[in-house]
Amino acid sequence: MDFLDETGARYQLAEAVETPAPSKKAPIWPWVVGGLAVAGGLVWMASSPRKANPVSPELKALIKKAKDPKTSFKQLGKLQKHSEVEVRRALLDNPNLVPTQDDGTLDTSLLQQLAKEFPEEVAVHPAFVLHALVEPDDEMKGVVVHVAQRTKEVGLIETLLRSWGPDDWYVREAVARNPTTPPDVLRSLGNEETESRVWVRKAVAENPSTPEDLLRSLGNEATESMGTVRQAVARNPNTPVDTLRSLGNEATEPHWRVRQAVAKNPSTPEDTLRTLGNEATESVWEVRQAVAENPNTPLDVLRLLGNEATESEWNVREAVAQNPSTPPDVLRALGNEETEDDWVVRRSAQEALAKRSLS
Repeated sequence: MDFLDETGARYQLAEAVETPAPSKKAPIWPWVVGGLAVAGGLVWMASSPRKANPVSPELKALIKKAKDPKTSFKQLGKLQKHSEVEVRRALLDNPNLVPTQDDGTLDTSLLQQLAKEFPEEVAVHPAFVLHALVEPDDEMKGVVVHVAQRTKEVGLIETLLRSWGPDDWYVREAVARNPTTPPDVLRSLGNEETESRVWVRKAVAENPSTPEDLLRSLGNEATESMGTVRQAVARNPNTPVDTLRSLGNEATEPHWRVRQAVAKNPSTPEDTLRTLGNEATESVWEVRQAVAENPNTPLDVLRLLGNEATESEWNVREAVAQNPSTPPDVLRALGNEETEDDWVVRRSAQEALAKRSLS
């Protein structure tokens, strides 16, 4: 089928029944996008050409160049880095955006970069539809990962997971990171019994849309054995307070990096910060240092951590000196040789006082 683009150039799309593409995965047909129809062959029917809104003749010329099939692939690469979004978007209308290389494979490098910025537009690009949806091809994997992580189309997320996910954990991880991913999918990807890859479960733990009950499960050593995953739960500001309390207690969470993440979390309650910020209840100084760095740490805890009599590690006291919430009297004590032995701590405190006096 022949068609003309805006520049007047003629293109032809061969029917799939005449030149079938080799399939590396089982064909799928569950997702039909806009003007795409599959009926014995692939027919691309653009619903309407993209209309740029150029502000100058120079920009208009660049947009035209981005769409021009005569523009070299090297030049297309330079245009992909252009500062104007409409120039970058126009590349999706260039029929040579995904060329076939000498070895017969597809060069998807530019489409991958554009998928980070325009996932919905890339999802309806002919090359993506053919090689990612109709006849899945491993050469499109990098593009699939970027689209799966960013698209807001639930149907597309589920289709990519169904066709690519079973054999590729990178795609499952991308789906696990997408805030649009449905809760039931996140529950499957965030369960150690149904998902063996720790990085996939970690991505679920970091997802801002993960349900609270799933965060509780991922933050419980009884149901999640990997500290890396529990650490991600401890970092998530949406994690329930009761889970943060459990993860922030040396008696219930053995991995200090998990407790350190709790100490840094802006949602951590004050009582947990007090537990983590006391040498009597938290033995690892890196955890106490994280409490000293947290701007939400109560003033009485900062005073405790900023006193050489109650905090033995100079790294922790230096963190107190650098905390914008530390009271001036504590800074003065930390900057005084009579009350602070370590010169690094004193210097930090003196610099903090000087900065405040200038502001």
